[in-house]
Amino acid sequence: MTITPTRTIGYIVRFTIMNKVIKDSFINSHLLELIGRSEKYLVLVSPYLKLWGHLETQIENSVNRGVDVQLWYRSDQEKKYKKTYDKLSKMGVKVGKIDTLHSKLYLSEKEGLMTSMNLLDFSKSNSREIGILTDERKMLNQFKDYIEDLTQKPIIPKKSFLDMGKDFLVNQLTDDEPTPQPDFQRTESNGDGHCIRCSDSISFNIKSPYCTKCYKSWKKYRNFEYEEKHCHQCSKSHKTSFEKPICYSCFKSG
Repeated sequence: MTITPTRTIGYIVRFTIMNKVIKDSFINSHLLELIGRSEKYLVLVSPYLKLWGHLETQIENSVNRGVDVQLWYRSDQEKKYKKTYDKLSKMGVKVGKIDTLHSKLYLSEKEGLMTSMNLLDFSKSNSREIGILTDERKMLNQFKDYIEDLTQKPIIPKKSFLDMGKDFLVNQLTDDEPTPQPDFQRTESNGDGHCIRCSDSISFNIKSPYCTKCYKSWKKYRNFEYEEKHCHQCSKSHKTSFEKPICYSCFKSG
């Protein structure tokens, strides 16, 4: 189900939940779109692989955009498709092998496609296939956990001590910067508020919806759309963010 975003007095409401069954040749077009929309990471899990024109182009474009691209294949196919894997490696794709692999799963930070289709030109053109395409956060996290368990590696590599040191220095230098503003206006309440990450009681202020501890954690990355767990006003479980710290019900009541 996909509900088109609407705007209410400057407040963008996003209810986007897509769980879509796709079949046969339509899987290819959705896969190429998934690859093309990736921004942070892209993981392609397929026992068998033979590149075709549009697939190769989309993968290469993702690498050139700075996307962290991984491809995992079945280990007993290494000799058969060695030239293809070497080509992808030179392109900048991180290539790895897994024994007895039979899963077919394609995942970005935005969408996931679990399907019967291998990354084979014959499969996408001739075979009867089925797949489920989703952007539901809970399912994407389950896909991510599955891949990390399968590969025994994190999809997003942990930062080195050197990188963490650089982040710390940047944070120290930017501590005096004004806190970025959310993109909507609302009259602030004099009542208590809640941290949108841990739900602890704090002063209600949409410009500062975190407790001190959680703010220190959030500011390391300063991702305004990072998904949190609670409404800043009512503290109920809800998908919120620094940019959108209150649930829609509280916004309407305000």
